[in-house]
Amino acid sequence: MSGKSKCNDTGEQEYLSDSSIERQLCEFDNLVSEGDIVISDTSSDAPHEEIIDLVLDEEEDKAAAAAAEPSSGNADNKEGPEFPDGTVRLTHVLGEPQDTSKYYSLTDLLQPSKLRKALLTTYVFDVEWLLMHTGLSTKLVIVKSYSPSEEQTGVYQSEDGRITFVNPVFGVQKYPVMHSKIMLLFYDDYVRFVALSANLIEIDWTVLANIMYIQDFPYKSGTQLDQNYSGSNGQNSQQHGLPFCESLKAALRDMDVPEQVVKQMDGIDMSRARVHVVTTVPTSRIRLKGKHADSYGISRLGSIAQAMRRESKVSDSEWFDTKLFCYGSSLSRLDAKYLDSFYKYVLNKTISLPGSLCMSLGYSGEEAYTSHVIHQNIAVGFHTLDQTNTNKYGAIPKSCIMFPSDAYFSSEYPSFALHKISPKVPDVLVHAKIILARHGESSGWMYLGSHNFTRGAWGTIGGGRFGGSSQYYNNYEFGIVLPDVQYKNHSAAGGRTVVVWNGAEIPVPFEPSPWTRYGEADMPSIKEMERR
Repeated sequence: MSGKSKCNDTGEQEYLSDSSIERQLCEFDNLVSEGDIVISDTSSDAPHEEIIDLVLDEEEDKAAAAAAEPSSGNADNKEGPEFPDGTVRLTHVLGEPQDTSKYYSLTDLLQPSKLRKALLTTYVFDVEWLLMHTGLSTKLVIVKSYSPSEEQTGVYQSEDGRITFVNPVFGVQKYPVMHSKIMLLFYDDYVRFVALSANLIEIDWTVLANIMYIQDFPYKSGTQLDQNYSGSNGQNSQQHGLPFCESLKAALRDMDVPEQVVKQMDGIDMSRARVHVVTTVPTSRIRLKGKHADSYGISRLGSIAQAMRRESKVSDSEWFDTKLFCYGSSLSRLDAKYLDSFYKYVLNKTISLPGSLCMSLGYSGEEAYTSHVIHQNIAVGFHTLDQTNTNKYGAIPKSCIMFPSDAYFSSEYPSFALHKISPKVPDVLVHAKIILARHGESSGWMYLGSHNFTRGAWGTIGGGRFGGSSQYYNNYEFGIVLPDVQYKNHSAAGGRTVVVWNGAEIPVPFEPSPWTRYGEADMPSIKEMERR
């Protein structure tokens, strides 16, 4: 099998491949209204038991350490876990000052001279470029997107045995997409967990603004990778009934990661994790058995939000007036009904406001409240055409910002929800995927990860014809929710709003507020799409 997937050697060719898959993300929402969705009972016959173990023995560890190339990055020279309680970083943009307190290059993140092995999930990548940023003997497992018409579901190895490729199970979606982006980076003394929005291609790490959550976990006392360990893990972070470790293991299994890799999570102490895992998995009948519909996408996000509400001091009036600021690099077909449903799922899946509460919030009834919500409380951020045309790196990053023209010009598109964003790095386009939730002026939560604000990513609600499920999902997605986020007006930041989590400011690639609505002269960065 080739060491490359959907990308070639030059930056432009890599990008065109990335763009073609972004097109698939947009096209799904068009197919919802056309009924062009087929659900399959396809299951995986991947020979996981035949895949080599990621575990390196002591001699291999020594050889890898001797062979790994040194790095010039500051982060690569640090010893031990750097972020035991988690942190957020943005990708370092070419030509900008290097400030590792806010921005990380891929070398800063991977620390190649210390990296022993890694699990990476992505949906477009360049192997040659990636291997330039890892040690010479680093073993990799890469879960990737693929075209079922060209490749089969399964697990494969590169000719030299260094890289294991995983093609996860799809249903028979017309546009199947494995869009999840996570990393598990194994070092001698700890494992680095990363949830991010960047693909494994050069432009995502050099000319686009992406975001990542990083947390370093030590191995359990007395063992490094004890695959037989069966004790509790990550109990400080309850994931809607599951500890963080169990939620992560479930996500890895959903992506058909080999079981011997998944079991290594039991040897890692994740007890300091405070973030919540939210994933999406393509709907198929086989995955609907058990937990599927209520455990993914918008339903999962709503469950997490409800759990956080129970642990917070947010009043009813603040909760039911929550404001959502949603940004993604791809948009597609939406309508006011979907915005209303999305908002209600986040607040409460069966929300029905009593008349007295509606009156206390200043509305004559629930219908008036709903109308206010979708017009005032959901902002969909997206780059304007002027922003993409004037970005400092030209056509390649511009093509990463995807909004089909037929979706925007649809009579049902809620154009009132579109808002302009102000990138922190001027004239650089934002590829991150973020939801900022604000209860009142100062408290809330933040989502970051791979989910664009599309139906394909978060789910189509009230599916009906989609196998009888209440939600239908097209993509594989992965992200995390930061609880207990604070929004503060910071004098040191020129009076601008800053996002604070765990007692420290975290970088966001655009100004968190205020967002302004599109004016009459503003046009989103739309594209004429080829229907396939």
